[in-house]
Amino acid sequence: MSQRVEQFCDRLRERLNAIEGRIQSVKTDVQALPAKTEKALRDKRDEARTKVEAQKERVEKARADLKVWGEQKVAETKEAISEWKTKRETRKLQARADRSEAYAEAAVVLALASIDEAEEAILDAVAARKDADAAQ
Repeated sequence: MSQRVEQFCDRLRERLNAIEGRIQSVKTDVQALPAKTEKALRDKRDEARTKVEAQKERVEKARADLKVWGEQKVAETKEAISEWKTKRETRKLQARADRSEAYAEAAVVLALASIDEAEEAILDAVAARKDADAAQ
């Protein structure tokens, strides 16, 4: 395996481990929610909302990039790629590899952001349920 492939896989593995860590963190937080006071719950929700807002620009860029890369991927037919390989058009193949790696990294960014958005939604739902229960 080439060094670039190894480096890419290492970066991807680190990001996937980060996703796994975030999921475990959210899971732990959700399990502790029933015992939290209303203020602690609202503080946690505000913290999650702030985090989602801080990532908004980065997430929108990643979404836009994914759309562009998806369109480019469709445009690159299997025949064209086979031709590049046959003709050893390394510049085109390198550019395609770079775009594919960037696409994968943007998808991971969106996955992490989705976890943060889900955490915010969960906290909103629990706060809303507590409000409804308190009104009874």
